[in-house]
This record gives sequence, structure tokens and C-alpha cells, in this order.
Amino acid sequence: MAILGLNVSGLHGSACLIVDGEIKYAITEERLSRIKNDKSFPLKSIEYCCKAAKVEKSEITDVFVGWNPKFNLTKSDNSLDDAMQNRGKMAYLALNELSTIFKGEDIEIKEQIRSFDASWDIHFVNHHAAHIAGSFFQSGFVEADFIVADGFGEVTTGMMGEINPHNIKVMSEFRTPHSLGGFYSTFTDFLGFKPNSDEWKVMALASLGDSDVYYEDVKSLISVTDLAFELDLSYFEHFLFFTPHYYSKKFIELFGDPVIDNNLSQKYYDLVASLQRVGEEVVIELLNNLHKKNSTDNLVVSGGFFMNSVLNGKILDNTNYKNIYIGGFPDDSGISIGSALYGNYYINKEPFVIDKVSKANYFGKIYDDSDILDTLTKRKIKFEKIENIEKVTAKLIRDFNIVAWFQGGSEFGQRALGNRSILADPTNVKVKDLVNSSIKYREGFRPFAPSVLSSEQSIYFTISNKQTSYFMEKVFKFKPEYEDIFPGVYHYDGTGRLQTVDKEVNNKYWILINEFKKLSGYGVLLNTSFNINGMPLVETPGDAIDCFYQSGIDALVLNNYLIKK
Repeated sequence: MAILGLNVSGLHGSACLIVDGEIKYAITEERLSRIKNDKSFPLKSIEYCCKAAKVEKSEITDVFVGWNPKFNLTKSDNSLDDAMQNRGKMAYLALNELSTIFKGEDIEIKEQIRSFDASWDIHFVNHHAAHIAGSFFQSGFVEADFIVADGFGEVTTGMMGEINPHNIKVMSEFRTPHSLGGFYSTFTDFLGFKPNSDEWKVMALASLGDSDVYYEDVKSLISVTDLAFELDLSYFEHFLFFTPHYYSKKFIELFGDPVIDNNLSQKYYDLVASLQRVGEEVVIELLNNLHKKNSTDNLVVSGGFFMNSVLNGKILDNTNYKNIYIGGFPDDSGISIGSALYGNYYINKEPFVIDKVSKANYFGKIYDDSDILDTLTKRKIKFEKIENIEKVTAKLIRDFNIVAWFQGGSEFGQRALGNRSILADPTNVKVKDLVNSSIKYREGFRPFAPSVLSSEQSIYFTISNKQTSYFMEKVFKFKPEYEDIFPGVYHYDGTGRLQTVDKEVNNKYWILINEFKKLSGYGVLLNTSFNINGMPLVETPGDAIDCFYQSGIDALVLNNYLIKK
């Protein structure tokens, strides 16, 4: 049985194909269209997944869309006059009007598309339910508490409760416009960055500030009661679509003028440090309140707010939970996977088999040597084929070369995990500025992640043996003695966004890091995504070659093929 999951929520269009209960392929539309943050309907992604899996359209039985229109049907602006002007709206008008007959009931919307050789049932999954299903069914847990938080869903901005393979028990919903995502995005907008896009830049800046300076002011904007929170909406306008900014006049009166032309100063670093601290405290308080009501020690989290890896690294140490799963795609890109998993288990009632925790998200197709050779030959590019490519690449990196590393299937989501990565020596004192300025073309304050052999992460980081970060989803403190050892990945506040690397998860990448350890003494590499500013992560060998020649990368490795400038 083949089913599709889709994200069409307006952020990161994506598709996921599940065959006989297994995720076969998943990809975001931007990887194929080469348009950053492509919001288009994921037609290219659907075609890609089916072609890679050799699945015919006729073999697909169900499509699960991670946004449910039922909440908006009875509030439609459609009218008969309008529909007569645009006959294509007739179907929507009929659906809107018929739904009013059942007003007040829990309506389930399902459609069907038939052709001569295919019949698809179309199901609409609640957005936040898709979020949490995507994490839970990858977690290896049989039951867990959960929290979802993002900018907005259909009518809520998140929820909390309990989840198992048979049921999602919602104990609290965060009602629009009270939004943790909106709270953080308002400050993103105030700092002159793009809201719902550049929040990770704000998170990086927080390490430069003193969180005490604006703590009381920021804390006054949000309050927690049991399993819910409220914003003081007089300071926010993120929910008013006709206003130019997310912040109100009252917000400016409290914090001063917004940033113009990237003119950041210590004042703003202090402000975002306070924001980060308050955001962390709100989530920790909510989770501690949830844990008191339930008996499980397992926690799964999802939603775009949990792209905040600094927060994620602090959850276990500040709550009574013993196990946590976040995964590699808590943002909206993961809705395609989440809606497909939701449909597979909760709608199609496929049997749930307890499996190991998922440690990888290499859901892209694998490009073999013939694909790569064909591309290199057509472009008349000189190359070498090297048998022991890991050893040669490790030597290049140790000699302070910046190397682009292209292997296996691409990672799903926003982070490169050793298959579409740009790699460098983290001990090079100049490497951070070099990669930011001549390769990534981005702000100099942005940090890079350390990929660390799992057997060595407790050597370098203050981290318990149970903690892992396979998806770069958590930030931890380096031990102080490594500040001068790893300047390339050591952030201003002494932290690093860890990627745990296991041999059984990504053998080739593990071998590369181990070869680097033989030369340097350290099982650590600087890892950043294989793209430049404004470009999606590379997907194909052709994309990799384009990025290589548009940047200051010194060498490109495609499978076992080495290209140098």
C-alpha cells in the first residue's frame, strides 16, 4: 500500500511517500525548484518521490494533507454571485454551504479523485496533530506526553497532552492569537529580520546579550496558567494581517525604536537574550505542569518553535522527563511526513510495530556513480576517482581546505547531517569568519555546528550519557578547556549545536570524522549545510557543482569523485 503526505500550509511545501508502512522518500519543494522556502503546491516533490520509489500513481490509495479546512468552512466569503463569476469556486461553495447543516459537530472532510487508472482518497489532517504524529512515530516510544508550538495552525497555535499509537489525547490547546511562535517572531521583526524565517538568527544573537537587562519587561508580555499561556496582546500585531509589523506602538514605547539597516547594538543583544530566557522558562513551566498530571517519563515535541535548539538542549535538565524525542523536522516541512504517519496509523489503522528510535532522516534518492559521471562528463569537469576517499578528504580538511561533501540520500528538513554538508577543520582559528564571508555569504555572528563521534561527545561537552543530538536539534555547553581548541564551532556563550554521529547511522561520514581524528586527535568536524545564502540545500550532483563554483569552497567530493579548483 502506498500513501502520500503533503504540506501545503504556506511554508515549506513538501511531500512524503510511505509504502507498506515505511517512509520511502520525502523532500521539500525548494530542493527541486531551487527557490528558497518555496511555498508552491509540491507537485515536483510528489513526482520525485513516486519516480524514486518506482511507484505508479495507480498504486497510491490515500493522500493526507496536513491542514484541515473544516474549521473555516462555515466562515467562507464565497457567495453564489461570486461563484457564478468564477465557476471553479462552485465546489467550494457547495462544501461551505453543506457544512453549515452540521454546524457545531465534528465534521470530517474527505474527498476522492478518480481517473481511468487511479483512485485517491484525500484526507485532511489537523495541522498540529500532523506535527506531533511526525515526532511520535519516529520516537520509539509506546506512549509519551507531548507539546506542539508554532506560529499558527487552523485555529490554534499548539497543544499539549498524551499520545500513544491509538490515540492523541489533547489536554490543552493554545488559542490563536496567543502564540509562542508569534511571540518570538515579533522580536525577530523588531530586530529587522524576516519573521517566520530568521528566528534562528535571533537565537544566535541571544548569546551576546545579558538576559537580566530586559528580563522583567519581556516577562511581563506573557503569562502561564497551568497548561496554557497568554500574551498581552496590546503589544503584538502578528495576528493582524493588514498591519506592516508584528509589534504595536506600545511595544515600541516599551523597548525603543526598532532596528533599521542591521544597525544592531548591545541593547538589542540584551533584549534578545531576555527573549530567549523567557521563552525557555515558559516552555519549561508548561512541561513541568504537564508532567505532574501524567505518569510517563517520555516526551515528544514538535512545531516550528522547537527549531530553537538552545531551548531543546535544556529541557531534560530542567524538567522531570527522562527521555525526549524532537527529530529532524519539527517545522512545517515535516508536516508531509507527519500527516502521512498520522494517516497510516490513526486513519488506515495499520498495525504499529515498536521499533528503534529513528536517528536519521536521509529520505532523498541516492545518486549512483553513473549519475555523477554523466553530470561531470557533460560539464567537462576534471576529476579524480579515489578509493579511500574518506582518508584523502580528512587530509584536505586538516590542511585547512573547505570541502563540500555529497553522499547518499539527502537529508530531509533544514539541517545538513553529513550527506549534503560543507566541512572544515574546527581547530582553525580563522575558519568561522572564512566560511561565513567567502562561502555562506552571511552574517559573521552565525555559528557552525560540530559533528562529533558519539563515543566522544561527553569528552567535549557537558552532557549526560543519555543525551544525543542526531539531528543537530540540541545545543550543549562545551567544557571550558575546549574554548581555544575548537574556535570554529565554539559559540560566544561557550555552546555548540551538536550533531551526534554513529557508525550505524552514517558509516561513511563516521569514517571520515574518524580519519580526521587520526590526523588531529579530535573526533570533531565543522559541519554546515551545502548551500550559500539564499539557496536551498543542494539535491542533485548538478546542484552541488553549481554551488561549488559559486562559492569559495576548495574541493568537492561526490561519492568517491574529487573535484578541486
